[in-house]
Amino acid sequence: MEPINNMKMKERILLIIFTLGILTTSCSDFLDSKSQDEVIPKTTKDFRELLLGSGYPAPANAHPLSLTGYMDDDVDTDLGNSMAGSDLVKGIFSVFTWQADAEKYEGTIMSPELASTPYYAMYERIKGCNAVLDYIDEAIGTPQEINHIKAEALSVRALFYFWLVNLYGEPYTENPQAAGVPLKLSSSVEEVSVARATVGRVYNRILEDLTKAAELFGEESRVTTNFRINRPTVEILLSRVNLYMGKWKEAVEAATEAIRIGGKLADLTKIEKSGAFACVRYSSPEVTWMYGGAGMGFYIESGLNMAKELEERYSANDRRMDLYYSHDALRGSYYLQKEGTPAYGDLGYAPKQAIRISEAYLNRAEAYVLWDNKVTEALADLNELRRNRIEGYSDVSISDPTLLLEEIRKERRLELAREGHRWLDLRRYGMPSIKHTWLPGVGLTLQTFVLKAKDPMYTLPLPEAVLGVNPALSQNASANTPERKAE
Repeated sequence: MEPINNMKMKERILLIIFTLGILTTSCSDFLDSKSQDEVIPKTTKDFRELLLGSGYPAPANAHPLSLTGYMDDDVDTDLGNSMAGSDLVKGIFSVFTWQADAEKYEGTIMSPELASTPYYAMYERIKGCNAVLDYIDEAIGTPQEINHIKAEALSVRALFYFWLVNLYGEPYTENPQAAGVPLKLSSSVEEVSVARATVGRVYNRILEDLTKAAELFGEESRVTTNFRINRPTVEILLSRVNLYMGKWKEAVEAATEAIRIGGKLADLTKIEKSGAFACVRYSSPEVTWMYGGAGMGFYIESGLNMAKELEERYSANDRRMDLYYSHDALRGSYYLQKEGTPAYGDLGYAPKQAIRISEAYLNRAEAYVLWDNKVTEALADLNELRRNRIEGYSDVSISDPTLLLEEIRKERRLELAREGHRWLDLRRYGMPSIKHTWLPGVGLTLQTFVLKAKDPMYTLPLPEAVLGVNPALSQNASANTPERKAE
């Protein structure tokens, strides 16, 4: 039997996390007749509520990678924007121009407050996952219920670590021995000062968590009713992580399994456009999981548009231009409408982001080429995706692996635009140079800012507020990048 003090500590940890969690959950039926400060999770139902409220990406919050939506090459200045030079537009300047001390610019959207940083927000969610994993084995419930909740917690924790290490650690392909992020694998309140694990160690832990989750989920097929992560989604994530690590065979295997159990591509060529089309909805056969809050649009209100280069990559018969975007005739620009439809469930209104089977096809196609130049197999995946996106499409034949890889990556950019992939893809492609134009005010001269190839800012500095509370952390080299000026 555990000592009394340890049991009390467990109850205190769970009570703190659980109380915070239920405040963010839409409804908790079993709490209706109880005071929140008297609730300690005991049953699998309780732990499920804890995970939903404190572990899963919050539906009320922006995507954890939303800042990168200002930094990649899919956005540029709206040259006709009458708001140029306004305080609202100036708020994105420091992020849009890759300033190392972005949070110190006057009026910036980057808050210096600890709780407002993506770093802190994600670790708070990891803490919720850890609380479930620490104590779920003691819950009252069936072994199947316990295993399922454990699988969910492992999956969600892995996803947060994937986002964290790709924001604050160097790309795995560049230097897996570089400093990554702290691995916090316990909800213990004593675990407050943890040094950074290497990028490689973080990735290995992500793979370990996802692999274990897939095992615990068992032969679960596509689940599309409750916004909870599931086996097909885990297989897509496994294909993604293995792709990022250069494990081509494993990426192919995971993507193949995801396609087998996770649904099928939606045929966009057969969809009539009537009002706003939402690809993020469970009625779509290719959506395996919906999660999180506001997406990563083109920020029209902030003076940014879809980059012309991206717009021009869509062919005339590509239905994604119709269905993923809407055209503002007055401004002559496009804005994103790729977001979730209103629907109510366990997490309140439906999340705005999704993981989709289309990613599995793209992950597999790219891995096929890189894995011993399996051109035939890769080409089949590319053509299959395009047939479901482009009216009147005729299959292409490409025998050159280099050219085929370029086409697959082009397609990835078109298909997954504004879903949190592009910045991370640029990192693993070798960190190419990017140019952004900036309009300081109506009628003023355009300015050009450059993110050079392999620029240190491809790895974001750790927030100063985070360094202030964890003395074990070391800062990234990007923090020393001098002020970036117009060229």
